[in-house]
Formats: sequence, structure tokens, C-alpha cells
Amino acid sequence: GGAAAFLITTPYSLCVCPEGQNVTLTCRVSGALAEHHDLLYKTWYFSSTGDQSCSDKRHVRNVTEKELHRDPGRHHELPANGSQKPSPGRQSGHHGVEFVPDHHGTFHIVVMNLTLRDSGNYCCYAMKVRREGHGKPHAVQVAHGSVELQIQRAKGREGDWEGSSLRSCVADITAAALATGACIVGILCLPLILLLIYKQRKAASSRRTY
Repeated sequence: GGAAAFLITTPYSLCVCPEGQNVTLTCRVSGALAEHHDLLYKTWYFSSTGDQSCSDKRHVRNVTEKELHRDPGRHHELPANGSQKPSPGRQSGHHGVEFVPDHHGTFHIVVMNLTLRDSGNYCCYAMKVRREGHGKPHAVQVAHGSVELQIQRAKGREGDWEGSSLRSCVADITAAALATGACIVGILCLPLILLLIYKQRKAASSRRTY
């Protein structure tokens, strides 16, 4: 089909974090297939060269996809209380990388104890996979998004970062600002538009009576 069955969006285009912190990067599947996101294969890649497509398909911290997706608790990754602390039984956590799907079309990768080497582009991929006969499954549609992660060198003492949440993620500000601006303008203009329509109708009906 011509139309894309699904798209990938990232809430942030850039995240800046100090060394030693943990970061959760997020991607969201939207579009016609978003309701059936469990049919999509989702994964993350890393590029240190600024490649926003992560074309060389390098794994995050060299954790293979098999390890990344080898979670015993696939159906209860995020506890009900919303806390995202990894449980001790999680198998992918020992590399400091965790794949967390929330089963609502959003999927995260948690990178722990950040070092300067973790700076780069993180690309999330979602693939609609089809298996024909006994052959290998192949992707029939692929969508991806990317987030740039910048790691700041920690100051002399570890305590310097304490208490100050210097972690910041920024969205594509221009797009967000334009959307917000358009929304505000729409809300402000709505009464005016309704008033004009009302006046036009009143004028039209009064013309009909004469």
C-alpha cells in the first residue's frame, strides 16, 4: 500500500545527561498499526558518527538483540506504580542496558551509569515482519526515529551533581512551538469565526424575510 501503516515519533530530539546517571530514551509507534504494535518487532541501535539512521546497525553497548529481548518478565516490565527501577531479575540489566516495551505502542531503552562513550545517536526501529512458508522472516515495512544523547563530564566531586537534576531532554523546539502557537491562535480566533458565521446567517435570514 502507498500509505505508511505506522510511524515512529520521539518525544525528544536531544538529551543532555551527566556521567554516571541513567537515562530512559523513548519512542512511540503511531499510525494505523499502532493498535497492533505487538505485531511489530522493535529494537534500538547506536551510532557515534552522528548518523541519524544508525545505518551500520551497531548494538547499544554491543548488547546483542537476543540479550536485549531476553527478558523473563516480558508482560510486566513497568510496575503498576509507574516506577522504572529495573528489578534484580532482569537479565539485560547486567550490561547497563534495558529494553522496556510498555505494550501501549511506546518502547524505551534504559542506559545506566552513563559514560562519555555513550554519547551519540540512538535509533529506534520498528519493523512489520512477515514470514512466508518456512523461510526466514523479512521486514515488509520499517520505520525509525532517533535521539541524540550528549554526556557531560562530571565535575571533580561526585556530590556536585547531587540534588541538581541537570538531566535535560529537549524536543524539536521549533515544531513544538509552532504547534502550540497554531493551537493558541486557533483557540483565540474560534469565537471570532463563530461570531462571523452567526452574523452572516442572521443577515441571510433577514434578507429572506424581506
